Amino acid sequence: MSFAVDLATLRLCSVLASITFIVIFLALWRGRRDQLHHLHWAGSLVLYCVALAGLDWLNKPDSVFVRSLLLAALTASNIPVVTGVRLFAGQPPWRSWMVIPAAVTMAGFLLPHFAASVGTVMLPQSEQVLAALGLMLGMGLFGWDMIVQADKAVEGGHGGRIAGVAMLAYIPCYLLSIAGEVLHLTTPLTLATLALLSDQLLLMLLNLGLLAMPAEAALAALRESAWRDGLTGAYNRAWLASRGTEFLRPGTWLAHIDVDHFKSINDRFGHAAGDQTLVELAGALVAATRSSRLQSLGHVVRMGGDEFLIIMPDASLLEAQRLVQIVRTSIERLGSFRWTVSIGLTEVEPQDQSLSNAVDRADAQLYAAKLAGRDRVAA
Repeated sequence: MSFAVDLATLRLCSVLASITFIVIFLALWRGRRDQLHHLHWAGSLVLYCVALAGLDWLNKPDSVFVRSLLLAALTASNIPVVTGVRLFAGQPPWRSWMVIPAAVTMAGFLLPHFAASVGTVMLPQSEQVLAALGLMLGMGLFGWDMIVQADKAVEGGHGGRIAGVAMLAYIPCYLLSIAGEVLHLTTPLTLATLALLSDQLLLMLLNLGLLAMPAEAALAALRESAWRDGLTGAYNRAWLASRGTEFLRPGTWLAHIDVDHFKSINDRFGHAAGDQTLVELAGALVAATRSSRLQSLGHVVRMGGDEFLIIMPDASLLEAQRLVQIVRTSIERLGSFRWTVSIGLTEVEPQDQSLSNAVDRADAQLYAAKLAGRDRVAA
């Protein structure tokens, strides 16, 4: 089998693998028309297949401009990958810098031919080397942007990172082939062959990473739902049990909060009013954490009944006191009838074996606040 046949076979393998993923992405999009990222990813592969097929069928000396367009399309086929990831992450999908790699690829391929037309002779294979630099630029920019967007898409997820790393992994392949061209260690077809060989692994890895992103997001949503209180939306004890050790360090303050005479609210106004009171309280607690320096650190947990816990990592006594004061002030403006809360405040201590030790102290302080007349903070 000749070298050219091998190159054609590799292109065919890449096209067939791409068609497989096109079918998968389109099927997923057809099932959920609102998930447009699947359509973007399918469109990327369609453009990739068109570019590969065109390079195989139109590789003629008199089609220089057409080949430059196809190479630009090959680079541009990565744009819908990135726009799909950005769309999935809730970010603006299009950015003007995305056209730069395709333009550089096309200009690089055309430059030696333009130079020849004005009487300047460039090094042999310079069109392949310059076009490869444009392809490398695209892989670098797009791959890095995908990694940046990955955590916005799925916090702690790996699919987007895998896809981005797979795209970046093309760069060493291009560098190796360019070095071979410059040092005259390779044949003129080495660049294309090495890129297509890389495709057999990296294209699969890239698209599997993309497929993993929605699955990771669904799993994260399911986990988040299991960790949320159904009535108030605050975190529940299951979340606290899974994350509690993260906060077991001095500098973490706990505020244990309880509605004063909650039973009388249910008795006088009905259980619907009691539930609404709990919802309003949870909203006030979350709003208080967001209005303070602790906005990205504070966590609100419903401990059960009318009891809530605010966890304030890396806080000071003054910051903790300021936050609970914000809570008390905001509660005064809530609801159609007046109600109050008692709050116990404590800090995690070095000798605490578990977070429950600090929670017990906060509960004791809460009890002290109630004994002292309620509607107050005890620390």
